[in-house]
Amino acid sequence: MTGKSENGMPMISVMGTLAGYIYCMLLSNMLVDMPLFGGALYLCGHAVIVFVSVFGKNNRTYLPGYSRTWAILLLAVLILAGGLLTGIYPAALQNGNVWVMFAAAALCLCADGLTIRLSRLTGRSAGRSFRTLATAVGIQAVVIAAMTWVLMHNIGWNDGWPLAAGFALMTIGNALHARHQRHASALADGDDSEQAPEIREVKAYHTMDWISLLLVMAVELTTAVLYALLATNREWLFPAIIVAILCTLIPSAAGRWMLRRLEKSGKKDPTWLLVTGLVLWLGGIVLCSMMLRSGQLEYIRVYVYLSVCTIGGTLSLTGLGRIEEIMPDAVSVTGQQIQPGYWRMRNANWELARLLGDTLALTALIIFCFVTGKDLPQSGEELASRFQPVMMVPLILVVLGALISAIRFPLSSRYIEKLRKFLDIRETGADNPALKRQLEHVVTEPYRQPYLSRFLIMILRAFYRHKTVNADHIVLDDNNPVVFLCNHGEIYGPIVCNLFIPVPIRTWTISRMMYDQKEVTQYVYENTFSKLTRFPLFVRKALARFIGWLSVTVMNQIESIPVYRGSPMKLRDTVRMSIEALEAGDNLLIFPESQDGIYERTGVGKISPGFLMLAEAYWKKTHKKMRMLPLYANKEARTVTFGTIVTYEPENGFQQEQVRVVEEVTAQILKMAGTGTDGKAAQET
Repeated sequence: MTGKSENGMPMISVMGTLAGYIYCMLLSNMLVDMPLFGGALYLCGHAVIVFVSVFGKNNRTYLPGYSRTWAILLLAVLILAGGLLTGIYPAALQNGNVWVMFAAAALCLCADGLTIRLSRLTGRSAGRSFRTLATAVGIQAVVIAAMTWVLMHNIGWNDGWPLAAGFALMTIGNALHARHQRHASALADGDDSEQAPEIREVKAYHTMDWISLLLVMAVELTTAVLYALLATNREWLFPAIIVAILCTLIPSAAGRWMLRRLEKSGKKDPTWLLVTGLVLWLGGIVLCSMMLRSGQLEYIRVYVYLSVCTIGGTLSLTGLGRIEEIMPDAVSVTGQQIQPGYWRMRNANWELARLLGDTLALTALIIFCFVTGKDLPQSGEELASRFQPVMMVPLILVVLGALISAIRFPLSSRYIEKLRKFLDIRETGADNPALKRQLEHVVTEPYRQPYLSRFLIMILRAFYRHKTVNADHIVLDDNNPVVFLCNHGEIYGPIVCNLFIPVPIRTWTISRMMYDQKEVTQYVYENTFSKLTRFPLFVRKALARFIGWLSVTVMNQIESIPVYRGSPMKLRDTVRMSIEALEAGDNLLIFPESQDGIYERTGVGKISPGFLMLAEAYWKKTHKKMRMLPLYANKEARTVTFGTIVTYEPENGFQQEQVRVVEEVTAQILKMAGTGTDGKAAQET
């Protein structure tokens, strides 16, 4: 489940414990007939090592404030777990081989620590790489020899040599795995700052921090839980573990292949990767839990669920890796520079997440060991009653927490693209205050991504099959966006435009549709649901309230600009917000028909020239000529047709331009309404 960012830097070594964990379960199965004891012993030792690293002198400064409170609780849990695993439980087993298990687990942990340490040294000393490599090989050879002696002396040649060979392979595999940590370690070790940067209160960073914390915890828990589940099959443990590893490696490769395909199609939204991956991950865990609840244990299904979790983890960690890449630039918009100290802080947070995940998994394993003892569950009913309650629930909660945090992350692909444009502008020495304010608001304030509106758009597109005509008439300009002018067609025009205009837009919306849920509910009820007399009154009112809530929520999610009709003073706010949106590079959508009567179902009603106040104000503030593009939403032909750009020419005078623009826009829309396709072939959207 390892994710890798685009610049070649791995997100985090989240699967580094897998080989040692599996090896100790295999060895414990042979020595004391209890696989989970070896797994718990290894996790306990690994958690102690990580604890020392996390709360050591080099990392304490970079940890968040809450971690100091957690340190006491974590230390208490580790002391209790260590006492149970080294004292009470071995006495209950009454098996002399348990001490061999202690020695083997210690050597596994030693091999892991040496591999990581020497890998870091290799990364730091490129000029002495051969000597460092020779030292690493020599030390690891000593550890392998020690493990071989322990196994041969206590188990014998026949059973000992396969385990010794397995340990050697595990050590080599760890060395290869540790190679991927060099870049991250070099970044952290090369940062000699003595204090953490003051960015924890930046909302976007704070959310990313929680996502990474919960994701890494989820990976550690998934590893411990699903592989421990496979360890309950004593007779087929070794082949089961091999198949399980393949079910991890192959889906991980498949997930990376899927990502490359998505990148070629231009779909690189990290939040969608996060959310999609976590939904898959959570689905695999829930399905596994349901299987256990049903009283049946099917190992083929466990492998399938493990594969689903692996693909989900690959997508999630890749999305997080991309977010890690853009976060320094996102925070810089607020005026804060995250260097120095940033990578040391990130490394400390990653290690803390691993510690929390290991501790949770260890707690679950110990509970399971003490509840079950040597009497391993031999049926699905036993497994469901003993295994699922203590081990699946924490995993489900952690993955669900990661999903909720991912949904709260503010930077969508749209704002990531805006961030890139802002950085390009800043590199040239220029500035865009409106875009900076917009980005700063998203990064620092409690901003929510429009998942509900995106979901509705996806659903509605399946029912509103339309064709776009002359979409090539949309000529984008980062320095001067387009203002689309469309017929209203009652509610049809706003729906179809938001579904099928192929560029991002912000819509002018009547203010009450954005702020007054009760008024929207009343309007919807009086004009629609009050007439549906075949439904009970309470159903109609409930539906109206739901539509009222949905309308207000969606209008705010798509960042509509409120239009305060009937209030000239507040209408200035509409113009001001529209100019700021145009300056920030946002395209606008306006429905300029007058509300003197009912909106025309076909064609276009009388166009009010009021929207041209925006063109004049935009010219006065920016000295840019507003570009307007008429379009027509045809309900009968099911087409969205685009006209040609109409440019506001201020030198002609405001009054004259009002007449000219209104006449030209009206003529274009009527022409498109009359021909449907304006004489050109339509293209399927």
